[in-house]
Amino acid sequence: MRRRILLSAPPAAAAIVVARFSSLERSETHTVSTAAQQAVAFEALNFAGWLARRRHDRECADFAAAQQAVLRSRLEANKDAAYGVAHGFSAMLHSEVDLVTAFRMSHPVTRYDHYVPWVARVASGESHVINAESETQLAATSGTSGQRALLPYTKTMASKFFLYGILVVFDVLNRTLPESLGLQRTCKLAFAPIWSWSEGGLRIGPNSSGPADPSFKRLLPLYSTPWAGYTIDGDERTALYVHALFAIRDAKLGCLEANFVNLPYRLLQLVQEHGEQLADDLERGAIDVGVAGRLGMETASALNTALGCGDPQRAAALREALRHPDGEVGLARRIWPKLRLVLANATGAFEPYAEKMRTGVGAGVPILSTVYAASEGLMGISLHPADDGSAIYCLVPSAMFFEFLPLDGVDSANVDFARDKSASDASVPLSVQAGAHRDAHGGTLLPHELVTGQDYELVVTTLGGLCRYRIGDVVRMVGRHGDAPLVEFRYRQGQLLNLRGEKTSEPQLAAAVGAVFDASAVVEYTTTEHLPKRGLPHYRLYLERAPNAPPLTRETAAAMDQALGAANPVYATWRAKRAIGACELVDVPTGGFEALRERRLSEGASVQQLKVSRVLRSEAHEDVLRVM
Repeated sequence: MRRRILLSAPPAAAAIVVARFSSLERSETHTVSTAAQQAVAFEALNFAGWLARRRHDRECADFAAAQQAVLRSRLEANKDAAYGVAHGFSAMLHSEVDLVTAFRMSHPVTRYDHYVPWVARVASGESHVINAESETQLAATSGTSGQRALLPYTKTMASKFFLYGILVVFDVLNRTLPESLGLQRTCKLAFAPIWSWSEGGLRIGPNSSGPADPSFKRLLPLYSTPWAGYTIDGDERTALYVHALFAIRDAKLGCLEANFVNLPYRLLQLVQEHGEQLADDLERGAIDVGVAGRLGMETASALNTALGCGDPQRAAALREALRHPDGEVGLARRIWPKLRLVLANATGAFEPYAEKMRTGVGAGVPILSTVYAASEGLMGISLHPADDGSAIYCLVPSAMFFEFLPLDGVDSANVDFARDKSASDASVPLSVQAGAHRDAHGGTLLPHELVTGQDYELVVTTLGGLCRYRIGDVVRMVGRHGDAPLVEFRYRQGQLLNLRGEKTSEPQLAAAVGAVFDASAVVEYTTTEHLPKRGLPHYRLYLERAPNAPPLTRETAAAMDQALGAANPVYATWRAKRAIGACELVDVPTGGFEALRERRLSEGASVQQLKVSRVLRSEAHEDVLRVM
């Protein structure tokens, strides 16, 4: 009898699996084979995510021990590399004091210019310079703060991002929004990177997940866009059109995914603008001739094959969705009634796009920010993401070694950072640079010393060899998960307006703009610190208005100046003392910010990484807005 039960168990289990498979919402573009591949992949990732979350929580329970372990592993791994030898890693490892104290007493707080000569040696092809492990590339930062940095990137960093970041996100989604892990495809907004190469043959470009990753092709069954759509390089607009076309083709699309929420917003704007053309393409089963001409014959042919026969029903559904105005149900939900979420970072500079999504084209679809990361590596995971305009991240214990600079007492350093990351001697400890916190640790605090509600600048020691590196991000301590800090991203130090030490931050600027202008009236905005030959230094606000928005007037400028004072009382004080002049408004013609975006892309910025600079540091970029 026992044997009979055991023999019958596999068919019973198989029946349960088949029943579950059949009950899940499935994308219409899935075949049985591709749906099965997604089901198997998600089952494996869900289990791996559960294990990763357990490990994450264990490490968070003793955050200090996990931090000491990651620091030790970095110093051990790189003690014989040229940088480790020059900075005495071996001596730190064998110091009579504990490792964390020895490291903080011996190594200065740094900025990017500290690493420039070391990175140059890596770029030349020399090995064992910063890392004993070979670099796979030099990761190019977005350059939001005015200077594009090149940072060492290794296989260890990529592996850690997946094992300690992406897998935990799967567990988070399984707990928060389990229906998003069914059999619906994702519109993955990734783009072919444009690489340059160092003299030593090392590739230079973004380290964001994308088509260049060896594993990317294996994930194609999960995505709505076919492979040919991910090979389009140097033409963001055309690539976005292709992503939109294949996403619309799938009536049961489940997710819009991108690094930052501005890309889903741009995709939906494109659909609004070219909806009839996209509907025509779907109806006849062929890409528009003009678009095909920009793609090239081979890519266009591959995409037309993937598009298949014409689909008049989906074309009609798109036209119907375009006819209705956005309200409680936005364009995205009208096109894809089963759309579960937008998975993209919506904090900091991207919050205005998220707000436009929530009140317009994306209304009714939750936007979840799950990962806090940068070119320097993984930093945090949102364990309880919510579509409320905020994101709280749990710092990942094994991702980096974290220190924190209190914002009071680093004023002079902030001014330098805001104007140019390389403006000061980063080899000198911060305590000397800022003239405050003159202790042997360079003024930093450890995670257990943080005060809830206070803001701090992150100082990180990364898996890529950067030590005590001022990453430029300001975060607010809001709680703990175990012993691990929970933080909110606030702003980038390089995005401070700081003429007289008033330090107007990105959130304060956004609050002032929001107080004066209706969100629907503003296409985009940025600022500069204007230092005229005559008259008082003042802010210039470059603003591109929507077509039907009211014109800018003297009254508008005065209201903006008052709003800045309300958002930042220190600004109001300096205005009252006539140390800062009134804010100047500059009307940017239609298309000005698109021209600036194209300029930055032509300079090597990555589509997936490109952020809006709320404070411009480049006169050349300012000129683009002025001449439009």
